[in-house]
Amino acid sequence: MFCLRKNFSITEDNHLALHEIDLVELSANYGTPLFVFDEDCLVDNFERFRRAFQSNYPKTIVCYSVKTNNNLALCKIMREKGAHAEVASELDLYAADKAGFSGDHIIFDGPYKSEEVLRRALKKEVLLINVESFAEMERLDKIAGEMGIKQAVGLRFNSFKPRSFSTNLNLRSLNDDIHCHPSSRFGFLLKDALSTFEMSKKFTDLSIEGIMTHPYHGAVEILLPLMQEVYDRFGIEIEYVNIGGGFNPGTTRSVNYKDLVLDLIRQKLGLRSILDEKEKRATNIEFVAKRITDNIKNKLGHLKEPTIVTEPGQFIAGPAGILLLRIDHTKISGEYNWVIVNGGTNLVPIANIFTRNEIIVANKASDPCEEMVNIAGPLLYSDDILALKTRLPKVSEGDILAIFDCGAYTLSSSTQFLYPRPSAVSLNSRKEVKAIREKETCEDVLRKDKLT
Repeated sequence: MFCLRKNFSITEDNHLALHEIDLVELSANYGTPLFVFDEDCLVDNFERFRRAFQSNYPKTIVCYSVKTNNNLALCKIMREKGAHAEVASELDLYAADKAGFSGDHIIFDGPYKSEEVLRRALKKEVLLINVESFAEMERLDKIAGEMGIKQAVGLRFNSFKPRSFSTNLNLRSLNDDIHCHPSSRFGFLLKDALSTFEMSKKFTDLSIEGIMTHPYHGAVEILLPLMQEVYDRFGIEIEYVNIGGGFNPGTTRSVNYKDLVLDLIRQKLGLRSILDEKEKRATNIEFVAKRITDNIKNKLGHLKEPTIVTEPGQFIAGPAGILLLRIDHTKISGEYNWVIVNGGTNLVPIANIFTRNEIIVANKASDPCEEMVNIAGPLLYSDDILALKTRLPKVSEGDILAIFDCGAYTLSSSTQFLYPRPSAVSLNSRKEVKAIREKETCEDVLRKDKLT
């Protein structure tokens, strides 16, 4: 018997319920696929994260990463609870504005910002724009001058260093080499930091007030020494130290190639798969926050205490969403049990063989998991896989699957490839069901097309 998460229960009909709302009935009312968001979980995750940092370091800003899930209703909840917004595109900025975020609660990130969107950001009077290149600084400085604005900016730095091929012969480093180290394109190289500050002096309508890196791992070790160097060399007091995001909620299991190979060997020996028995890497955000903030305080010395900026997205939104899918049919093929459902990587683009989401058959919630199956979506390509070698009760056509941890990089990253996108609802402890996104039609998908 699995352990139900907070706010979930099982009805007398053996159906999975959220806030005592039967999810099988919900799927019948709204159809499937259906995204379901738990407002209470969303708020609890945000408030836990904020409390973890601010209890140790009050001068902390928590920016909800809008790209993670840009649904307006969810963004509005975040704004009402006191979050800032981290935006990374024109669409993000538009969503934050529609959700009611004021400019002084918006930080603008990202490697591409057009002249048009920069003008919009300055007109909105955003708190900070994190710049990533001299081309962007030149463009922004010109616009700020034309608008008569002294715009606050942060400089994003990247600690990338080329590694020796002979001393880094492992799959991860080889993969990075093959792909030309794609993360190296973000921001300014850390080794050029002082010259970057020196060259930035010519941008007279920009005020450098922040430094940034991403993800948070090792951010303090990168940014605090730089903060000291910048003060010593240029007399600049950094106001904002942005440690980015990347905070893992620890609610899914992760496996690697080694795990998959060993499990394949077990299969060939006639032993059962143990991939679903891997321990979750639970994140103690209280411990993480204390370690980060203590590290900052220990390294500050005589420097002015900066404001820490954090940009969590998945930690807040990921566990707050589930995806309800209907089983279309099952089949045995290639010696495997296949379960074909009516939504796939068009709705969960981040699905991959290394992340193992918890899955419950919503209409057989307490039934024992007896069968090992592969779950595939409806798309006509081989990589449309939601789960491999996962255990479920015996399933059949019409059963409803609840895929957990589908709140981040799903709805806002979903595509219209082959199918219109589905509707979404939010639930809460007041037992309210709110329609927060309408189901698309084929006409919606083709509305902008022109027959010539």
